Amino acid sequence: MPTRTMVTTCVLSVALLVAGCAGAGVKQTRVGDLVFLQGAGERGPGPFTDSAATGPAASESPRIATTSSAGELAAPLRAARTVSGATPGLYRGTPRVARCDVERHIRYLAAEPARADAFAGVVGVRRAELPAYLRGLTPVVLGADTRVTNHAYQGRRADDYQAVLQAGTAVLVDDRGLPRVRCACGNPLAPPAPTRGGASARGTPWPGYRPNRVIVVSPAPRAVTSLTLVDAGHRTWTERRVGHDVRRDRVVPPPARTTTGPSVTTSPSSITNPSPTTRATPSPTAPTTPADRAPSRTSRTAPSSRVPGAPGVPGATGPTGAPGTPVLPAAGGA
Repeated sequence: MPTRTMVTTCVLSVALLVAGCAGAGVKQTRVGDLVFLQGAGERGPGPFTDSAATGPAASESPRIATTSSAGELAAPLRAARTVSGATPGLYRGTPRVARCDVERHIRYLAAEPARADAFAGVVGVRRAELPAYLRGLTPVVLGADTRVTNHAYQGRRADDYQAVLQAGTAVLVDDRGLPRVRCACGNPLAPPAPTRGGASARGTPWPGYRPNRVIVVSPAPRAVTSLTLVDAGHRTWTERRVGHDVRRDRVVPPPARTTTGPSVTTSPSSITNPSPTTRATPSPTAPTTPADRAPSRTSRTAPSSRVPGAPGVPGATGPTGAPGTPVLPAAGGA
Protein backbone atom coordinates (compact mmCIF):
# COMPACT_ATOMS: atom_id res chain seq x y z
CA MET A 1 0.00 0.00 0.00
CA PRO A 2 1.47 3.45 -0.89
CA THR A 3 2.73 5.48 2.04
CA ARG A 4 0.23 8.33 1.46
CA THR A 5 -2.66 5.88 1.46
CA MET A 6 -1.48 4.31 4.71
CA VAL A 7 -1.19 7.72 6.41
CA THR A 8 -4.62 8.80 5.20
CA THR A 9 -6.18 5.59 6.45
CA CYS A 10 -4.65 6.04 9.90
CA VAL A 11 -5.82 9.66 10.17
CA LEU A 12 -9.37 8.79 9.17
CA SER A 13 -9.44 5.89 11.63
CA VAL A 14 -8.46 8.17 14.52
CA ALA A 15 -11.02 10.80 13.50
CA LEU A 16 -13.81 8.25 13.28
CA LEU A 17 -12.85 6.75 16.67
CA VAL A 18 -13.10 10.11 18.43
CA ALA A 19 -16.30 10.97 16.58
CA GLY A 20 -17.88 7.73 17.74
CA CYS A 21 -17.25 8.70 21.34
CA ALA A 22 -18.55 12.22 20.87
CA GLY A 23 -22.15 11.12 20.28
CA ALA A 24 -24.82 11.82 17.70
CA GLY A 25 -25.13 14.98 15.64
CA VAL A 26 -21.44 15.03 14.69
CA LYS A 27 -20.49 16.29 11.24
CA GLN A 28 -17.16 15.85 9.45
CA THR A 29 -15.53 18.98 8.07
CA ARG A 30 -12.63 19.27 5.68
CA VAL A 31 -10.89 22.54 6.56
CA GLY A 32 -7.64 22.03 8.48
CA ASP A 33 -7.52 20.30 11.86
CA LEU A 34 -10.65 19.28 13.76
CA VAL A 35 -11.85 21.03 16.90
CA PHE A 36 -14.69 19.29 18.76
CA LEU A 37 -17.63 21.26 20.16
CA GLN A 38 -18.50 20.25 23.73
CA GLY A 39 -21.64 21.48 25.47
CA ALA A 40 -21.51 22.58 29.09
CA GLY A 41 -23.15 19.43 30.46
CA GLU A 42 -21.60 16.83 28.13
CA ARG A 43 -18.99 14.42 29.45
CA GLY A 44 -17.42 13.86 26.03
CA PRO A 45 -15.10 11.06 24.91
CA GLY A 46 -12.91 9.19 27.41
CA PRO A 47 -13.81 10.96 30.67
CA PHE A 48 -11.13 10.66 33.33
CA THR A 49 -13.62 10.49 36.22
CA ASP A 50 -17.27 10.79 37.07
CA SER A 51 -18.52 14.34 37.11
CA ALA A 52 -17.33 16.59 39.93
CA ALA A 53 -19.55 19.45 38.73
CA THR A 54 -22.22 20.57 41.17
CA GLY A 55 -25.61 21.87 40.11
CA PRO A 56 -27.03 22.07 36.58
CA ALA A 57 -24.89 23.29 33.71
CA ALA A 58 -25.23 27.06 33.63
CA SER A 59 -25.69 27.27 29.87
CA GLU A 60 -27.40 23.93 29.32
CA SER A 61 -29.78 24.37 26.39
CA PRO A 62 -31.39 22.30 23.62
CA ARG A 63 -28.97 21.34 20.88
CA ILE A 64 -29.48 22.56 17.34
CA ALA A 65 -30.25 19.69 14.96
CA THR A 66 -31.81 20.01 11.53
CA THR A 67 -32.23 23.75 11.92
CA SER A 68 -28.46 24.24 11.69
CA SER A 69 -26.98 25.13 8.35
CA ALA A 70 -23.96 23.29 6.98
CA GLY A 71 -22.12 26.59 7.03
CA GLU A 72 -22.51 26.84 10.79
CA LEU A 73 -21.34 23.27 11.30
CA ALA A 74 -18.37 23.60 8.99
CA ALA A 75 -17.41 27.18 9.86
CA PRO A 76 -13.62 27.38 10.11
CA LEU A 77 -11.95 28.49 13.33
CA ARG A 78 -9.05 30.20 11.61
CA ALA A 79 -8.51 32.73 14.37
CA ALA A 80 -9.52 33.38 17.95
CA ARG A 81 -9.43 36.37 20.27
CA THR A 82 -6.95 36.14 23.11
CA VAL A 83 -8.07 37.30 26.57
CA SER A 84 -5.89 37.45 29.67
CA GLY A 85 -6.87 34.95 32.36
CA ALA A 86 -6.90 37.74 34.96
CA THR A 87 -9.50 39.86 33.13
CA PRO A 88 -12.33 40.86 35.51
CA GLY A 89 -15.59 39.31 34.32
CA LEU A 90 -13.94 36.73 32.07
CA TYR A 91 -15.29 34.01 34.39
CA ARG A 92 -18.65 33.68 36.12
CA GLY A 93 -19.33 32.78 39.73
CA THR A 94 -21.86 33.12 42.53
CA PRO A 95 -20.51 34.20 45.94
CA ARG A 96 -19.54 31.22 48.10
CA VAL A 97 -20.85 28.71 45.56
CA ALA A 98 -18.34 26.28 44.03
CA ARG A 99 -19.57 24.72 40.82
CA CYS A 100 -16.91 22.01 41.09
CA ASP A 101 -16.25 19.65 44.02
CA VAL A 102 -12.45 19.45 44.21
CA GLU A 103 -12.42 16.93 47.06
CA ARG A 104 -14.68 14.60 45.06
CA HIS A 105 -12.30 14.82 42.11
CA ILE A 106 -9.35 14.00 44.38
CA ARG A 107 -11.18 10.91 45.67
CA TYR A 108 -11.99 9.74 42.14
CA LEU A 109 -8.34 9.91 41.09
CA ALA A 110 -7.09 8.33 44.33
CA ALA A 111 -9.29 5.29 43.64
CA GLU A 112 -7.83 4.86 40.12
CA PRO A 113 -4.00 4.96 40.23
CA ALA A 114 -3.62 4.49 36.45
CA ARG A 115 -5.92 7.41 35.75
CA ALA A 116 -4.17 9.48 38.40
CA ASP A 117 -0.79 8.78 36.79
CA ALA A 118 -2.10 9.80 33.35
CA PHE A 119 -3.66 12.97 34.80
CA ALA A 120 -0.48 13.85 36.69
CA GLY A 121 1.55 13.41 33.53
CA VAL A 122 -0.56 16.01 31.71
CA VAL A 123 -0.39 18.66 34.45
CA GLY A 124 3.30 18.07 35.17
CA VAL A 125 3.25 16.87 38.77
CA ARG A 126 3.73 13.53 40.55
CA ARG A 127 0.74 11.47 41.57
CA ALA A 128 1.38 12.17 45.25
CA GLU A 129 1.24 15.91 44.53
CA LEU A 130 -2.18 15.82 42.85
CA PRO A 131 -4.26 16.67 45.97
CA ALA A 132 -2.23 19.82 46.64
CA TYR A 133 -2.26 20.73 42.95
CA LEU A 134 -6.04 20.40 42.65
CA ARG A 135 -6.73 22.26 45.90
CA GLY A 136 -4.66 25.14 44.52
CA LEU A 137 -7.01 25.55 41.54
CA THR A 138 -10.05 27.84 41.57
CA PRO A 139 -13.60 26.78 40.61
CA VAL A 140 -15.19 29.11 38.05
CA VAL A 141 -17.61 28.98 35.12
CA LEU A 142 -16.60 29.91 31.57
CA GLY A 143 -18.14 33.20 30.48
CA ALA A 144 -17.51 32.61 26.77
CA ASP A 145 -17.08 29.69 24.38
CA THR A 146 -13.42 28.85 24.93
CA ARG A 147 -10.84 26.95 22.91
CA VAL A 148 -8.66 24.46 24.84
CA THR A 149 -6.70 21.25 24.52
CA ASN A 150 -8.80 18.55 26.20
CA HIS A 151 -7.61 15.04 27.11
CA ALA A 152 -9.46 11.75 26.87
CA TYR A 153 -8.46 8.78 29.00
CA GLN A 154 -8.02 5.78 26.71
CA GLY A 155 -5.70 2.80 26.91
CA ARG A 156 -4.33 3.86 30.32
CA ARG A 157 -3.04 7.13 28.90
CA ALA A 158 -4.19 10.68 28.13
CA ASP A 159 -4.91 11.38 24.46
CA ASP A 160 -5.11 15.08 23.66
CA TYR A 161 -7.63 16.62 21.27
CA GLN A 162 -8.73 20.15 20.46
CA ALA A 163 -12.08 21.37 21.75
CA VAL A 164 -14.32 24.39 22.18
CA LEU A 165 -16.03 24.38 25.58
CA GLN A 166 -19.42 26.05 25.79
CA ALA A 167 -19.91 29.14 27.93
CA GLY A 168 -21.31 27.93 31.25
CA THR A 169 -18.89 25.00 31.56
CA ALA A 170 -17.57 24.51 35.10
CA VAL A 171 -13.77 24.43 35.18
CA LEU A 172 -10.85 24.77 37.57
CA VAL A 173 -8.32 27.48 36.70
CA ASP A 174 -4.77 28.06 37.90
CA ASP A 175 -3.20 31.21 39.33
CA ARG A 176 -2.64 32.60 35.83
CA GLY A 177 -6.33 32.21 35.02
CA LEU A 178 -5.81 29.26 32.64
CA PRO A 179 -8.44 26.45 32.57
CA ARG A 180 -6.79 23.27 33.88
CA VAL A 181 -9.66 20.83 34.65
CA ARG A 182 -13.11 20.31 33.10
CA CYS A 183 -15.36 19.36 36.00
CA ALA A 184 -18.04 17.43 34.07
CA CYS A 185 -15.54 14.72 33.12
CA GLY A 186 -12.48 15.31 35.29
CA ASN A 187 -10.28 15.79 32.23
CA PRO A 188 -7.09 17.84 32.47
CA LEU A 189 -6.99 20.86 30.17
CA ALA A 190 -4.21 22.81 28.52
CA PRO A 191 -4.00 25.83 26.21
CA PRO A 192 -4.95 25.09 22.59
CA ALA A 193 -2.29 23.52 20.41
CA PRO A 194 -1.10 24.92 17.08
CA THR A 195 -3.19 23.76 14.13
CA ARG A 196 -2.23 23.13 10.52
CA GLY A 197 -4.12 25.08 7.88
CA GLY A 198 -6.69 26.50 10.28
CA ALA A 199 -9.22 24.52 12.27
CA SER A 200 -12.78 23.38 11.64
CA ALA A 201 -15.52 22.76 14.17
CA ARG A 202 -16.90 19.24 14.38
CA GLY A 203 -20.17 18.58 16.16
CA THR A 204 -23.60 20.09 16.66
CA PRO A 205 -23.42 23.72 17.80
CA TRP A 206 -25.46 25.04 20.69
CA PRO A 207 -27.77 28.05 20.39
CA GLY A 208 -25.65 31.18 20.33
CA TYR A 209 -22.50 29.44 19.11
CA ARG A 210 -20.57 31.66 16.69
CA PRO A 211 -17.09 30.67 15.48
CA ASN A 212 -15.92 34.29 15.46
CA ARG A 213 -16.78 34.71 19.16
CA VAL A 214 -14.68 31.81 20.46
CA ILE A 215 -11.84 33.00 22.70
CA VAL A 216 -8.47 31.68 23.81
CA VAL A 217 -7.37 32.39 27.39
CA SER A 218 -3.78 33.55 27.72
CA PRO A 219 -1.89 33.33 31.02
CA ALA A 220 -1.87 36.45 33.17
CA PRO A 221 1.54 38.16 33.07
CA ARG A 222 2.16 37.06 36.64
CA ALA A 223 0.54 34.82 39.23
CA VAL A 224 -2.48 36.40 40.91
CA THR A 225 -3.97 35.92 44.35
CA SER A 226 -7.61 36.44 43.36
CA LEU A 227 -9.97 36.55 40.38
CA THR A 228 -12.88 38.92 39.86
CA LEU A 229 -15.99 36.99 38.79
CA VAL A 230 -19.40 38.18 37.65
CA ASP A 231 -22.84 36.68 38.19
CA ALA A 232 -24.64 38.22 35.22
CA GLY A 233 -28.05 37.01 36.37
CA HIS A 234 -27.81 38.83 39.70
CA ARG A 235 -25.44 41.58 38.46
CA THR A 236 -23.06 40.73 41.27
CA TRP A 237 -19.28 40.96 41.25
CA THR A 238 -17.21 38.65 43.45
CA GLU A 239 -13.56 38.61 44.41
CA ARG A 240 -12.55 34.96 44.73
CA ARG A 241 -9.23 34.06 46.29
CA VAL A 242 -7.17 31.57 44.30
CA GLY A 243 -7.79 28.04 45.59
CA HIS A 244 -10.69 25.68 46.12
CA ASP A 245 -12.13 27.33 49.26
CA VAL A 246 -14.93 29.67 48.17
CA ARG A 247 -15.90 30.57 51.75
CA ARG A 248 -13.56 33.55 51.52
CA ASP A 249 -15.49 35.08 48.59
CA ARG A 250 -16.50 38.69 49.02
CA VAL A 251 -18.85 40.83 47.00
CA VAL A 252 -17.12 43.84 45.48
CA PRO A 253 -18.21 46.89 43.46
CA PRO A 254 -18.08 46.61 39.66
CA PRO A 255 -14.57 47.25 38.32
CA ALA A 256 -13.96 50.83 37.29
CA ARG A 257 -14.38 51.32 33.58
CA THR A 258 -10.90 51.51 32.12
CA THR A 259 -9.15 51.92 28.82
CA THR A 260 -7.85 48.62 27.53
CA GLY A 261 -6.11 47.47 24.39
CA PRO A 262 -8.06 46.26 21.38
CA SER A 263 -8.50 42.56 20.80
CA VAL A 264 -5.69 40.79 19.01
CA THR A 265 -6.83 38.24 16.46
CA THR A 266 -4.27 35.49 16.24
CA SER A 267 -4.00 32.39 14.17
CA PRO A 268 -4.22 29.20 16.26
CA SER A 269 -1.04 28.06 14.50
CA SER A 270 0.83 30.80 16.38
CA ILE A 271 -0.45 29.74 19.80
CA THR A 272 2.22 28.45 22.14
CA ASN A 273 1.61 26.41 25.27
CA PRO A 274 2.91 27.91 28.52
CA SER A 275 4.37 25.44 30.97
CA PRO A 276 1.74 24.29 33.48
CA THR A 277 4.30 24.54 36.25
CA THR A 278 5.48 28.09 35.45
CA ARG A 279 4.93 30.39 38.39
CA ALA A 280 5.82 33.97 39.23
CA THR A 281 5.80 36.09 42.36
CA PRO A 282 2.14 36.43 43.47
CA SER A 283 0.53 39.83 43.25
CA PRO A 284 -3.03 41.02 43.69
CA THR A 285 -5.39 40.93 40.74
CA ALA A 286 -5.63 44.38 39.21
CA PRO A 287 -9.02 45.42 37.83
CA THR A 288 -7.19 47.13 34.97
CA THR A 289 -5.39 43.99 33.70
CA PRO A 290 -5.18 44.29 29.88
CA ALA A 291 -7.89 42.07 28.44
CA ASP A 292 -6.86 41.09 24.95
CA ARG A 293 -3.14 40.88 24.55
CA ALA A 294 -1.45 38.07 22.69
CA PRO A 295 2.06 37.05 23.79
CA SER A 296 4.84 39.16 22.21
CA ARG A 297 2.26 41.61 20.74
CA THR A 298 1.93 45.28 21.75
CA SER A 299 -1.57 46.70 21.47
CA ARG A 300 -2.74 50.28 21.25
CA THR A 301 -5.27 51.67 23.63
CA ALA A 302 -8.94 51.87 22.71
CA PRO A 303 -12.22 52.19 24.60
CA SER A 304 -13.30 49.00 26.32
CA SER A 305 -16.57 47.18 25.81
CA ARG A 306 -18.85 45.47 28.30
CA VAL A 307 -20.09 41.98 28.93
CA PRO A 308 -23.78 41.86 27.95
CA GLY A 309 -25.96 41.70 31.05
CA ALA A 310 -23.10 42.65 33.38
CA PRO A 311 -22.33 46.34 33.86
CA GLY A 312 -18.81 47.66 33.85
CA VAL A 313 -16.79 44.73 32.46
CA PRO A 314 -13.53 45.91 30.94
CA GLY A 315 -13.51 43.26 28.23
CA ALA A 316 -12.25 42.55 24.77
CA THR A 317 -13.52 44.16 21.60
CA GLY A 318 -15.30 42.72 18.60
CA PRO A 319 -14.22 40.44 15.76
CA THR A 320 -12.41 43.17 13.86
CA GLY A 321 -10.94 44.88 16.91
CA ALA A 322 -13.47 47.69 16.71
CA PRO A 323 -14.49 49.00 20.12
CA GLY A 324 -18.07 48.62 21.20
CA THR A 325 -18.61 45.04 20.02
CA PRO A 326 -18.80 42.72 23.06
CA VAL A 327 -16.66 39.59 23.05
CA LEU A 328 -17.89 37.74 26.08
CA PRO A 329 -21.44 36.47 25.48
CA ALA A 330 -23.81 36.41 28.41
CA ALA A 331 -24.12 33.01 30.05
CA GLY A 332 -26.63 31.74 32.55
CA GLY A 333 -26.21 32.22 36.28
CA ALA A 334 -23.03 30.74 37.69
